[in-house]
Amino acid sequence: MSKPKGRHAKVRKDKGMARKLSEILESLAQLIRAIGVLVDALSKWFG
Repeated sequence: MSKPKGRHAKVRKDKGMARKLSEILESLAQLIRAIGVLVDALSKWFG
């Protein structure tokens, strides 16, 4: 089998990019949630 050329190769690459982007967004959301929990705990601690 030959390597995919033209459109199909680009589509496959874009899907990979989209998956990478969604992974980054997901980890970013988890980070924000963790920071929120930490800030909440600290405000209770000092409040």
